[in-house]
Amino acid sequence: MNNKVIIFLILALFVCLSGFHYKYISPVPVSANPAGSAATAETNILTPADLEVTPAKGFIEDTVAVTLATTEMELDQKTLDLINKHKISLYEFGAGKCVQCKNMKPIIEGLQKELEGKVEVKLFDVGVDKEITEKHKIMLIPCQVFLDGEGKELFRHEGFYEKEEIVNKLKELGAKL
Repeated sequence: MNNKVIIFLILALFVCLSGFHYKYISPVPVSANPAGSAATAETNILTPADLEVTPAKGFIEDTVAVTLATTEMELDQKTLDLINKHKISLYEFGAGKCVQCKNMKPIIEGLQKELEGKVEVKLFDVGVDKEITEKHKIMLIPCQVFLDGEGKELFRHEGFYEKEEIVNKLKELGAKL
C-alpha cells in the first residue's frame, strides 16, 4: 500500500477513536474578543479556552466513508494499471480490397467480442490508418502484430491466420483467456 494511504488511514483511525474534533476559532483583536476570552492585547495568543471542543457527530462516519471510497478507487486504478501493463494486444492490419484480409475480418471481429477485457484486439485498414501502419512497419497484409502492455512487439505473423492458431499464440504469450 502507498505510504500516504497508510498514514491517512492511521490518522482517520485516531480521529475515530478520539470521538472529538477541534473547531479552530481564529484570533481576533482583543477589542473584538467576546467577554471571557483568554487572549490578551499583549500576546493575542489563543488558549485552550479559545478552542471549542465538539462531539464529532457524523464526522467520523463521513471521514471513514470518504477514506474507504478513496482507497478502493486508488486500488482499483492501480490494479487496472497493472493489468493493462501486462495485457497483450493483437493488431490486425489489412485492406478492404485484399481477399485474405476480407477472410481475416470476421475472425478478428469474433475475437474482439470473445476476448473483450482480456486481450485488446484492434483492426486497422492500412489505407486509412497510415500512421500506425508506418509505426509498426507493415510490409505485407494481412498482418497480425502481438504487443505487450507497453507496446513492445512480441510476435508478428503475415498472411491468413486461423482463429485456433491465434488463440494458441495468445496463450503462449501469456494472455489469460
